[in-house]
Amino acid sequence: MKIGDLVKYKGWSKSPYSEPLAIVVDESCSGSDYHRRIRVMWVGEKVPIQAEVLSTGKKRITTWINPKHFEVVCDRA
Repeated sequence: MKIGDLVKYKGWSKSPYSEPLAIVVDESCSGSDYHRRIRVMWVGEKVPIQAEVLSTGKKRITTWINPKHFEVVCDRA
């Protein structure tokens, strides 16, 4: 997972159609799996409930979160 990858959030729903998509916009501590964190920007017109939970001030960009909660859908070539 790297900056520019399209990812989906793993959680909240069992339906593959309702999993929110996001783009990785920043990463920190990429050399350490334990300390590694990413920031994502949610995709789509309607901001998903996850954006309210994982961001500050209910914005589209999240705070620093563990990448284990996301799965790569399409990587940046």
